[in-house]
Amino acid sequence: MISDYPRALQIEVTNRCNFNCQMCIRRVWDSKQFDLNLGLYRRIAKVSFQNLERLILYGFGEPFINQNFIEMLRIARENLPKDSEIIVSTNGSMLSPNLSEKILKIGVDNISFSIDTADIMKLKYIREGSEPATILRNFRYLSRIKKRSGGSFKLGVEAVIMKYNFMDLPNLIEKAAEEDVNYIIVSHVVPYTEEIFRDSAYITLSKRSFEIIKSTLSYGRRIILESVYEIFGSIYGINIEPKASKIVRELWERAEEDGYWINLPLLFESIDKIDIIKDVEEAFNLSRKIAYESKVDLMLPNLYPDAKNRRCPYVDKETAFVRADGMVAPCPEFAYKHSVYVNAHTKIVNPVIFGDLKSESIDDIWNGEKYVAFREVRRRMSSSIPWCGDCPYSTSGCFFTKSNIMDCYTNEPGCSECLYSVNLAQCNI
Repeated sequence: MISDYPRALQIEVTNRCNFNCQMCIRRVWDSKQFDLNLGLYRRIAKVSFQNLERLILYGFGEPFINQNFIEMLRIARENLPKDSEIIVSTNGSMLSPNLSEKILKIGVDNISFSIDTADIMKLKYIREGSEPATILRNFRYLSRIKKRSGGSFKLGVEAVIMKYNFMDLPNLIEKAAEEDVNYIIVSHVVPYTEEIFRDSAYITLSKRSFEIIKSTLSYGRRIILESVYEIFGSIYGINIEPKASKIVRELWERAEEDGYWINLPLLFESIDKIDIIKDVEEAFNLSRKIAYESKVDLMLPNLYPDAKNRRCPYVDKETAFVRADGMVAPCPEFAYKHSVYVNAHTKIVNPVIFGDLKSESIDDIWNGEKYVAFREVRRRMSSSIPWCGDCPYSTSGCFFTKSNIMDCYTNEPGCSECLYSVNLAQCNI
């Protein structure tokens, strides 16, 4: 059933952070950094919290940096329905034992720590500016409280995996299970730069497309060049035996029969990742086994996308994102202007803003004509929005992949390269 109001709000209480993580969006934006004003938060709570099932208090910053965060929790409990859940995600650096006691007394239901590996040196590198010993000490203290309280709240871990830490995942799950965690959310990295893209451990070709075209790997890039020569040769009357172009045409026909496209240029851009994906799959399989035996809820990302199976998590979970200045976006990726490197090209993502909670209620914004239309299109994502990972034009500089303003189906804005829609990236909402 479609609601007249969101089931959840994700409120960014600050977009400031005390870390400078290798993969963070804050490395590529030029946004002003600030905390959510307490007066504005009070107004949002009084006007917009009455129908919420979940309140998610984090965004692109570390929530405990906001000196009013404890008061914000109190205000939330005063204005939310009694059975509503409060979710907090933290880098763990500031959540001291004293602060842990305070937030649990107020009533936080779900706390997750960003811990990408149990390897201290790797964690210190990935989470630049961190002191892993402090993070783990705070995590273990919260774990002990959870054990003493009989599980009065959920404790989780969020891990971002790349080439140099995916193999640590089974050990991380073992260590986290010893601390009585309820869940572990694993996400592939969202590559905001080409450098991070090179460190990623997945490809954006649909699995079925990859299975069809992987036989061309032995030819290398020359199959593309030879196909072009053969096609132009036929145009200009040059007699060239159509070997390569015939192979490519047959692959296209097989893919189209199954409802997919073929992106050969991206395949060859991703050659170095293909063997890695096999190793990631082994790490995932072992991780599933450990999590099952430890009774930990493990949420793994996909290894490949599937153009025919795409969903917007924010639309599915009827969740809106509130920036630290009160502006409402459909998701964090559309909250700020930034670059992203996907399908072997750089894309500029512009903000998509549907309203301002300084002067409007969330119900009015949620039911605004443009926001309603945005969600309606994304409820039919697989048929209504293209998937650029399977399209050769995306890797060749297609106009529609330069930004998120519009896709080639004329959707405004475009979500045709969203890694969250194909469950390569995940977030805790």
